[in-house]
Amino acid sequence: MKRSAWLVGVAVVLVLASGLRAAPARWKIRMGYIPVDSHAAQYIAAERYLPQEGFEVELVRLPSGAEILSQVAIGQLQVGGGALGAAAYNAVAQGHPVKFVAPLHNGFIENYFTVRRAIWGSEINRIAQLRGKPVAINARGVATEYMLDRALRNDGIAVEDVDLKTMPFPDMVPALETGAIWAGILSEPFPTIAEDRGVGVRPLRIPPGARPIPITFVFLNTDWAKRNPQAAQRFVVAHLKAARDLALNNGWQREDNMQLMVKYTGARIELLRRARPHHLDPNLAVDLRALEDQQRFYMRRGYLTYRELLPLERVFDFSYLQAALRELGRR
Repeated sequence: MKRSAWLVGVAVVLVLASGLRAAPARWKIRMGYIPVDSHAAQYIAAERYLPQEGFEVELVRLPSGAEILSQVAIGQLQVGGGALGAAAYNAVAQGHPVKFVAPLHNGFIENYFTVRRAIWGSEINRIAQLRGKPVAINARGVATEYMLDRALRNDGIAVEDVDLKTMPFPDMVPALETGAIWAGILSEPFPTIAEDRGVGVRPLRIPPGARPIPITFVFLNTDWAKRNPQAAQRFVVAHLKAARDLALNNGWQREDNMQLMVKYTGARIELLRRARPHHLDPNLAVDLRALEDQQRFYMRRGYLTYRELLPLERVFDFSYLQAALRELGRR
């Protein structure tokens, strides 16, 4: 009888556990992403942590951060990730229901700035000699243009002084090979590909004490967040957990994390292993001065639809992140 009672008890526990696993999600969200490895925190959150927090997640692949931003603004997506650029500031200034809540990835300029190997050390040996030469970014009015300007200003010129080209990152590698461009801001894995092919070189070294540039953010529809404050908070908790999977213990090179990057980007894992890792702080700290400087840059370039700089608190809402840090503790 005791054995029967014990078996019944075990059966009840198993049924309850099964029921917990099968319980319907409390929230459904659609999250926009771009299929690049710098968006890895989104893949990790969607696969590991958002389901634990009660979400049923639909990942929506889109070609650009601008497209993701527009769909979040109209409520087709609840959350998304993408580059922080002029479009983001303009959307907020125009009253669209969007707020940027946490970094998705940061980066050091020196890991992106790539020069054509055939001319570096022969035709030119310093950045200022790129004056008037074709230099590429993937789009105007985004963080990569700001990063290019910063790289050029290190040697006394600016983005206005070069022949600025725009093209997708994959096209920059053959353009370096043919000489269609002399330099560019390339995101991984394309600088590594350019080095592998012997057509590109990254001549700059990260100086001691350098701070990474905020490049992409996760953002949410504020109308949805107001209707679902607990969901918005749990989303940021899941994002912080995912970010720490990358930020700590060489997480960008961790096998299970790279497998998710392969799944969502189609990149070869051998290439990911050799690529320089992106940057995330384990507490998702961000350089506020760089955020202010980026907005000034976009205004100088004429990309903004308003004349006075927006206060950062109109664009960013770090209250969810601060609450997540109180819950999980700082690392």
